[in-house]
Amino acid sequence: MLKLTDLRKTTRRSNAGNGRTLYPHFLRDRSLAPRIDMAIQYLESMLERPRRELDQEIIMQLFGDHKLARCIVACLAATYRHRCRAFSEVLPGDSVQALSALHITNPSELRLWLFRHVNEELPGFVGGVERLPFLNQAGAMLGLDSNQIDTLITLDSPEQAILARTGPKPTAADIITRFNYSVVAAILANAPSISISLSRAPSHAETTRELCALADIQAELAGSTLVLRGRQDALEGWTRHGARLVRLLSALLACGLPAQSGEATIAAPGGGQWHVRLNTEIFAYLGMREAETGAEADFNTADLLECWRAQEAFASEYASIRRAGEEKGWTLRRAAEPLILDGAVLPTLFAATRGRQRVFLVLAPTTDTGAARLTAFATRTPLVTIRVAAGDSRGQASASEAGALPELTYSGRGDVAQLPTLLAQVVAETEKSAREQQLETTCEEAYNAGVFTEQQLAESLTCAVEELPGLFARPEARALAKDYHLQYIEGFGLCSAQVLMRARAVARDVASLRDLTESAIQRMRVLGRRLREITGASEGIECLIAYLGAA
Repeated sequence: MLKLTDLRKTTRRSNAGNGRTLYPHFLRDRSLAPRIDMAIQYLESMLERPRRELDQEIIMQLFGDHKLARCIVACLAATYRHRCRAFSEVLPGDSVQALSALHITNPSELRLWLFRHVNEELPGFVGGVERLPFLNQAGAMLGLDSNQIDTLITLDSPEQAILARTGPKPTAADIITRFNYSVVAAILANAPSISISLSRAPSHAETTRELCALADIQAELAGSTLVLRGRQDALEGWTRHGARLVRLLSALLACGLPAQSGEATIAAPGGGQWHVRLNTEIFAYLGMREAETGAEADFNTADLLECWRAQEAFASEYASIRRAGEEKGWTLRRAAEPLILDGAVLPTLFAATRGRQRVFLVLAPTTDTGAARLTAFATRTPLVTIRVAAGDSRGQASASEAGALPELTYSGRGDVAQLPTLLAQVVAETEKSAREQQLETTCEEAYNAGVFTEQQLAESLTCAVEELPGLFARPEARALAKDYHLQYIEGFGLCSAQVLMRARAVARDVASLRDLTESAIQRMRVLGRRLREITGASEGIECLIAYLGAA
C-alpha cells in the first residue's frame, strides 16, 4: 500500500478551523500513458536480468517527479518482482540431483555444509590463501568447481535476484486504474472515520451489516447513512486494519452500494487531521460502476457474504489437497485487494500462482451484463468465478447463459478438488487468446506501416526471430495475413500487398537493364537501393530480392 507521504496532493486550511482539507491528485487523462508504456517496456527488457543491472533512476527520469515515479513503480510491483534463481537454473540436471542427494537444495544449505566442513577440517576460519584450495577440495566432494560454488552461495543475495513478471503484461490503462485506486486506498486506510451518504436506503441492509462484522469493521448503517470506523494497531498505525476497511468498501460499491457523497477524517502523518470529501469519482476509483437508473449491479451482497463465510473452509480444503500433492504446482492465497483492470475493480477472493502464471478467483456475476464484462476481461487476464451454492442463486442461470466464464461452484467438501485442473485450463485458454490477439494487433500494425521487418515482428510477438517461420506457417496466422493482405517473406518480414506490388514493379524495371551494359553487380546495387527506398528497411533486403526472383 502506498504511503501518504508519497502521494501527490494539496492540503488547504479548512474554513471550519478543524484541520485541513486534502485534495489528492489523480491521473484523470491518458497524458502519461506513453511514459508508462516506456516504463513497462523497460521492465520487459530487464526480465531475467539481475537486480544490480536495473537502473531505477531511468524510471524516475521518465516522469520527472519522484513522488509520481514511486507510486507508478509501486503499481508496477503488482506484476513485476525480483526472485532468486534456483539451482536448476544455473546447474545441469545431474549436478542438481547430486546436491539433492546430500540434502543441499538452496544457497543456505550449501553455506551450512561449507561451514560444517570448515569447522571439521580447519580451525573454523578460511583465510585468503586457504580459500581457493578449500573450495577446490569442497568442489571435488560436491562435483562442482570453485567458480560454481562462489555463484551458488550468493544466489539468494538481493543483488543476484532476477526480475520476473507474474501474469500477463499490463497496459498503461491498467496502471492508471491501479494508480487511482491505490491513491484512494492509501488515504482511506488511514481514516479513523468514513461517513457515506447513500442515495437511498440499501435493499440488503442486514446483509451489509453482516459483511462489515465478518470483515471486523465497526459500522453504523442508519437509513441512508453508512459510517465505517477505522482502528489503530499496537504500533498506533491505521493501515493494517485500514486495508480491510478499503477492501470491504470496494466490494460493497461493486455490489451496488448506492453511494452518493461522503467525508472521511484522515490521520495526518505529522499529527492532526485531514478531511477528504468523497464523491462519485472517488467511489468509481474503488469499483462503483456508473449504470442506468434502475439497472441491477453486476454482483450482489448476498453472494459476497456467502463467499466470505466459505473462505476459511475453502482455504483449508485446498491446503489438504496441497498436502496430498494434488495441487499440480498451484499456490493459493487470499486476495488482499480486488482485481484492478482498466475499466473494472472486481471483488476477488483468492489469487492462485504457479511460477509466472497467476489466476484470480473472483466473485461470480449475477447479471448477463456482468458476465459479458468478465468474459471480455478473461480473454487477457486469467480468472475463475466462484459461486457458493448456499447463497442467492438467482443470477446463476443468466450468468452461465451469457458466456463461457470458467466457474467453480462450492457447496461443500470435495468441490475444491477440481480447482487445479480448472486453473490450468484457464491459463491455457487465456494464453491462446492473448497470442491470437497479439498476432492480430501485429498484423494490423504491419498493414498500416506497409512493412514490418522480422526484428520488429520478434519484438512485437515477444519471440525469437528463428520462431517466426513456424509461427506464420500456422493456419490461423496465414488466415490473418490473408485478411490483412499481407505476405510473410522469410528473412525479411511482413509486407503489404501495395508495397509488394511496387517492389515487383521495381524488380521488372531493373531486370530490363540486362539489355544495357550494366553488370549484374551494378543491377543488384540499383535494385537493393530502390527497394530500400520503397520499404524503408535495409535488414533482410537480400531475402526480399530472392523472393522476387531477381537474385
